[in-house]
Amino acid sequence: MSYLFETKRVIERKVFKRASSLVEEKIKEIRSNTPNLPYEKTKLAEVEINKFFYEGKTVDRVMIVLRSNGCQHYKTNGGCSMCAHLNGAPLKEKITHKNYVEQWNSVLDGSFVEKTDKEFNLNDYPVVCVYNLGSLLNPEEISVKTVQYIFSTLNKYKGVKKVIIESRAEYVTEDILSAIRKVYDGVVEVGIGVESTNFLIRELCHHKAIENTQIISDAVALLHKYNMKALAYVNFKPIFLTESEAIEDAIKTSVDCFKDFNFDAVSVEPTSLQENSLANYLYNLGLYRVPWLWSLRDIIHGIYDRMHVSKLDIRLGGYFDEEVLSGSQGTGFAQRNEIFPHMTSSNCSYCTNEFVEAIKQFNMTYDVKDLDVVKPCKHCYKLWQDTKKVKDSRSIYTRIDDVLGGE
Repeated sequence: MSYLFETKRVIERKVFKRASSLVEEKIKEIRSNTPNLPYEKTKLAEVEINKFFYEGKTVDRVMIVLRSNGCQHYKTNGGCSMCAHLNGAPLKEKITHKNYVEQWNSVLDGSFVEKTDKEFNLNDYPVVCVYNLGSLLNPEEISVKTVQYIFSTLNKYKGVKKVIIESRAEYVTEDILSAIRKVYDGVVEVGIGVESTNFLIRELCHHKAIENTQIISDAVALLHKYNMKALAYVNFKPIFLTESEAIEDAIKTSVDCFKDFNFDAVSVEPTSLQENSLANYLYNLGLYRVPWLWSLRDIIHGIYDRMHVSKLDIRLGGYFDEEVLSGSQGTGFAQRNEIFPHMTSSNCSYCTNEFVEAIKQFNMTYDVKDLDVVKPCKHCYKLWQDTKKVKDSRSIYTRIDDVLGGE
């Protein structure tokens, strides 16, 4: 019995390794087409203004995207299957501390603004997001010295009540959190890409490279130790899953993040399509469809039903009325920004805009009733219901092999 069990484990490891290799090899092949655009290292990638729900009311939020060195997971392992943010990084140059400081100083003095009729004062924004197209807590991407400089200046702006940053879980360490707290005493929220708590989905469909979720638990515990908030990103509908499988995984993962990992908030992030990503590659082959917006309502209701509470900090990523103050230096989608997706989740042309407006309202209240106002569309609701009935009896291993194994 023991021999048979061990044999099965060996076979499983071999099958997993093959599937993982197929995914990573294809991602790296696609990444080889990423253009090396001549970015100005002292200019920000983007700054936009949108609305955010904070302490029971809707406030203005500024999202600042630094032109950065890019995600280390991306550079080392190819990165996640749905992401192509490395499109916005200078691939053959190094962003130095001095470069970052010049970028950040343009925020403080408002000189980054491209609109001549717009004045900018950081104190006007209670919530400030500082992103670097990777992990702001990874010293290989951006130095501790730089992070301390950014936070030390933020501490001087009393109008700023909350700062949101992003990092992979493994970079949430005592050293970096202690360094931040030495210079900043305000509210900090760190977004961590969990994507899925299902091992096979996380590692094969998302290509996340987090084989042991203990690292996520440890990161959340550390954040709470330093009186910081933990935000979980849950990517909805990765490649190789059916719509119904993706809905169930997003619900379960979100509940796990609240109950098992003790996250303070969850942001469900529907997959969008960027150039030079594996998700986009499969879409071009006709093997992937972005998720339906109708499914998001199922997910939010499912989370509430399983959590047995009336109000949670649940967000739907990607849907805001934004005002772009500083755009791209690149020549990407619609001449706007090389890090913008060219397609986001949708229903049909008759009801997508209405549902997106409902999502924007939900993001300003976190009240699921705001999603329920959209009535079933006669053009696509039945099609979505039928899509949810689609089953795939194949294992994830087989699905990957069928798509990538014969290339």
